[in-house]
Amino acid sequence: MYGLLFESIQHYIKEDYGEEEWLKILEDAGLKNMVFTTHNVYKDQIMLNLASSCSNILRDRTMDEFLGYFGTCFVNFCAGYGYDKILRVAGRHYRDFLNGIDNLHETIRFSYPRLKSPSFIVETEDAYGCVLVYRSIRHGFSSYVIGQLRQCAKQFYNVDVEVRILEQLEQSGRYHTTFRLNFHNKGFKPENEKKAAISEEFRTISGTTFFKLFPFCIVFDNTMTIRHVGESLATMMGEVKDTKITDKFSLRRPLVEFTWDNILSFQTVIFELEAGRYIDGSSKLSASKKCTHYKKLLLKGQLKYLPDWKMVAFLCTPLITDLEDMQKTGLFMNDLNMYDSSREMVLYGWHNASQLEHRVDQQVEASRQIAENLQKLDQWRRKGDTLLYSMMPRSIAIRLKNGEDPINTCESFDSVSVMFCYLVGFTEMCARASALQIVECINNVFIFFDDIVDRYKLFKVETLGDAVYMVAGGVPDRQPDHAQRVARLALEFLEKARTLKDPLSGNNLKARIGMHIGSVASGLVGRRTPQYCLFGDTVNTASRMQSYSEAGRIHISQPCKDSLQGKGFIIKYRGFVHVKVNFFFIILKGTARLDSN
Repeated sequence: MYGLLFESIQHYIKEDYGEEEWLKILEDAGLKNMVFTTHNVYKDQIMLNLASSCSNILRDRTMDEFLGYFGTCFVNFCAGYGYDKILRVAGRHYRDFLNGIDNLHETIRFSYPRLKSPSFIVETEDAYGCVLVYRSIRHGFSSYVIGQLRQCAKQFYNVDVEVRILEQLEQSGRYHTTFRLNFHNKGFKPENEKKAAISEEFRTISGTTFFKLFPFCIVFDNTMTIRHVGESLATMMGEVKDTKITDKFSLRRPLVEFTWDNILSFQTVIFELEAGRYIDGSSKLSASKKCTHYKKLLLKGQLKYLPDWKMVAFLCTPLITDLEDMQKTGLFMNDLNMYDSSREMVLYGWHNASQLEHRVDQQVEASRQIAENLQKLDQWRRKGDTLLYSMMPRSIAIRLKNGEDPINTCESFDSVSVMFCYLVGFTEMCARASALQIVECINNVFIFFDDIVDRYKLFKVETLGDAVYMVAGGVPDRQPDHAQRVARLALEFLEKARTLKDPLSGNNLKARIGMHIGSVASGLVGRRTPQYCLFGDTVNTASRMQSYSEAGRIHISQPCKDSLQGKGFIIKYRGFVHVKVNFFFIILKGTARLDSN
């Protein structure tokens, strides 16, 4: 599918639902940062994915209803590209438009050469509507077509149409859907009213004149045997008389079986026949322009039954777009019909092809650059978010990004676990080691600790000088098990610290940890470098727990002991210590695995 179809969806989703919702839909469909370009070709499945994602995100229509909405969007969007003019003059009545849909597709094929258009055939009609057969290589787009049919009727012919699906089936990899369209078919006339009187002198035309007017025509009988071909086609194809047309040509459009009965039924439809052959460059092209590759000849026109001859004539012309296409096919200007506009169209197409190609290339390049810039923007946005989340909790950062006043982040918490960790002997190590060794050692320790904090979904409040690491649980996101989380994290800190080495002595590092539970006040502090901080006696008490702890141990207060009792931790009574709070305990890692509880 061309990007024009997806641009119409993007335009109206943004207009009806907003830019933010469209970005959510793209992400849900696996198309994040996708930029659609008019003349780029995309997979058909993308439209079905977008319809499904719209239903998931917007939740006001089903997937099929969104496909119908997409069809409506496309018709409205095409009006902005000037295609409304050709749609308005496609027929005097809506029935004329339906009979000529395939012709419209052929008209725009010059602008969209890779177009794989479906086929529409009016099977029967009456004064109250018609039966329309839709054939396509695509599956699942019936609702999209219904949206287009309804909107074209309403916008260009002021007709209200009721569309029902009568039948859906698959044949040889093609999908056929039969619609019943109910509308006031005021342009319908019975067959017996259509025939106009023709003067006797114009009733017949000689075969010589006929084949001169149509140099590419093919005449065949009800056995599908070719009885005669035009002079230009005979020059290209060689001797094809008295051979089966189905042996020399394959039917590309419409998507029906190439039989005599179908031909008689679809005489108002444009047909495309394809003949594959090898071009012998020596026979038609000069020695300097030889063309020896395989090229398929496409013929487009109408199949008309001639009662006087009791045969069908394929009144066609070669389907070519420019001079290069002519050369590949082995055609020359004098081969084309001088009584229609074939020659002028080829020359006109050649004159404008280079400019159009250049502009399309520019548009594709601009779209590629936009897509790359959006990807870079997304990468830098993620880096910015990562930096922001290192300064403050994710939930606080999201509130600020959504426009909330920083003062509203100030809150009081009744129960928060605060832990301080210190590397024993760090002061002495600083006196002996170089600055680079100290920084490298602290960096390794804090990288280990940061990963553990993220895994337990706790918050690293701040990292003070002198190798002190501070962690809080239950703030700003309230967690009922914050004490257990912080205690398990503290035990893992002790274990990881033993795996790190003193850069000078090579001995294992040791940590001492203090932990306390209590109430705190928290909020965002600072404007230039904002930081989420905790305030209150709980922080001071936790700091004292660390100061009076022992290497390789976790010093906890009575509130911590009460919260952790019976939760899978082994707690040892330490005794009386001369600090602000009198009774403390130590968590020991016993035989039971603490992380299993």
